[in-house]
Amino acid sequence: LNVTAGSVCSACPADTFSLAGSDAIADCVCNIGYAGSDGSACSACLVGTYKGVNGSGACSECDGGRYLNVTAGSACVTCPAETDSLVGSDAIFDCVCNVGYEGSDGAACRGCLVGSFKGLNGSGSCSMCAAGTYLNVTAGSACIACPAFTDALVGSDAI
Repeated sequence: LNVTAGSVCSACPADTFSLAGSDAIADCVCNIGYAGSDGSACSACLVGTYKGVNGSGACSECDGGRYLNVTAGSACVTCPAETDSLVGSDAIFDCVCNVGYEGSDGAACRGCLVGSFKGLNGSGSCSMCAAGTYLNVTAGSACIACPAFTDALVGSDAI
């Protein structure tokens, strides 16, 4: 609040506050989740951005692997297991399966089984290793070519 004309207090601008005993409009600072200058009305952080502290300053974009789907947010939400998202993501469906994992956008993903792989981020399914290749680990991103004069069947997990 701002003391004016002796003992009358004035309200701080929209989405700001001040400590008890404040005596200047500049003492009014933005609330968590709002950005702007001290003493001025503040604006809500947009989806995909947040501000976790009171005071002046800008909103920050959510880091990769996190999202925020509400305005005036104070913290971003971590994507489900084995997924990732771009910086500034604003929806859980922006969280897509990592390389070597399959599942639906916005949901936890599971690793490709041995003998199968997935080489791209996204909601696609794992693919079986082609004949002449194998993969002996889970969550693989590419199959391994068999050594010379050896062979393997489709989906092989060993030479």
